[in-house]
Amino acid sequence: MSKIELDRNNKTLYGQIADILRERIMSGEFKPGDILPSERELAEEMQVSRIPVREAMKSLEYLGVVKPIRGKSVLVQTADFSNILKVVGPLVTTITPQILLNLFDFRLAIEPYGAAQAAKLATEAEIKALQEILEVQKTAVENNQMSEEMSFEFHLRLMQASHNEVIATVSLFFSELQRQSRHLTLWNKVRREDAYCEHKKVFEAIKNHDSELAFQIMKNHLLEAKEQLPRE
Repeated sequence: MSKIELDRNNKTLYGQIADILRERIMSGEFKPGDILPSERELAEEMQVSRIPVREAMKSLEYLGVVKPIRGKSVLVQTADFSNILKVVGPLVTTITPQILLNLFDFRLAIEPYGAAQAAKLATEAEIKALQEILEVQKTAVENNQMSEEMSFEFHLRLMQASHNEVIATVSLFFSELQRQSRHLTLWNKVRREDAYCEHKKVFEAIKNHDSELAFQIMKNHLLEAKEQLPRE
């Protein structure tokens, strides 16, 4: 199996892997009904750990491109409109400070509502998943490590727990812009600690099914993060 060299200084590893697999599927190399190579095989081919491979699979699964079956096997499905959106989406947009500010305005319009809905509708499994993400984020913060991936995962899982498919799909659609904004808002240890504490408060509100509190905490959290963005 030939090795693939990924760009480790530009786009996220998981995003590059997802793009490569999506292109292979769209080209017909992997057809609907095919089983994709295992995480181990893909990680070896891409020269990465299994973690970004797993994240790439999650994004493709949510877009309806693949479906996990029989334990760890992954089945290729027929691509849908969400996949097309992802291919031609915000990655063609030049990421500027104004674009990121606009992104936060957009998130302020939907994520507080999504958090409130999650407080009403999240299942026990979804609440447990959010708690596990928080535990990993806490460890990263305590070890003074970057925590953008866990922050992204927390927000995405939270929007999925709203049980509003439009909110969840749009959140994933803007994933690359959101990752860029988190790189700029979580650049120092104090802000990473604050973000974790704010996430924990949102989580507690959702766990306690307090939709009004979840709405307000999420709104304040996004406003605080928006203040960290560069203006020029």
